[in-house]
Amino acid sequence: MEGRLELEIARKQGRSAVIYSQCAGPLKLGMPGGKTDRLELILMMASAGILKGDSLSYQFLCREGSKAVITEQSYSKIFDTGAGAGQKQTDIRLEGDASLFYCPSAVIPFAGSCFRGNMTVALDRESEFLCWDMVTAGRVGMGETFAFASYRNRICVTEEGRPVWLDHCLLEPERMDVRGMVFLDGHTHQGTLYYHGPAAKEERLLDYQAAGPVLMAKTRPAVGVCFRLLADTAQNMEEEFVRMRELVG
Repeated sequence: MEGRLELEIARKQGRSAVIYSQCAGPLKLGMPGGKTDRLELILMMASAGILKGDSLSYQFLCREGSKAVITEQSYSKIFDTGAGAGQKQTDIRLEGDASLFYCPSAVIPFAGSCFRGNMTVALDRESEFLCWDMVTAGRVGMGETFAFASYRNRICVTEEGRPVWLDHCLLEPERMDVRGMVFLDGHTHQGTLYYHGPAAKEERLLDYQAAGPVLMAKTRPAVGVCFRLLADTAQNMEEEFVRMRELVG
């Protein structure tokens, strides 16, 4: 199954709006909304999750002056893919001072699953961009902790064509000590947040201290700020990320 979703967001009559969209099942777009000047969009999928051979493609183009936040309807489930894999490609382009917060739900890799994700983000110097990525150990309550075969997700952010941040998350429980100190250190959930924007907002994030039961590390890549979180529930991690997003709102 190949699913595709394309979006173009622009400033129109003083508000941000979707001026173009195209979807190919099972991907769908919820009704755009929002009570502020930041357009709120929800990505939906009319299937239980990602299966063997599935390939999903997302393309987002944000025109100058637009402001949007993109979330997902529910957690992304990766079912047993056998000898195959499920794939997801996301390509994002922001023009000028466009602002996009891309906030997908946590990924739950089921036992025997293999996932390959790749995201490219092209920014201008004035662009504001926030994204996060969350992965769990699997269906922990069902006894499937780290029972998946492989999880790989790569994120590359460029500014004016120059790479400024690259994250490559690779977890293969059969080959790696994923419970050990250099990986998840006994935790079951890992999250990464990246922010590119005004210097004052970056400093505000760097001053932020975790409020929930999570472990947090922060660093400055070539441009922007980056945070890594370890937690034991997706809710704790997501609540932390939401608080950080609200800081730069």
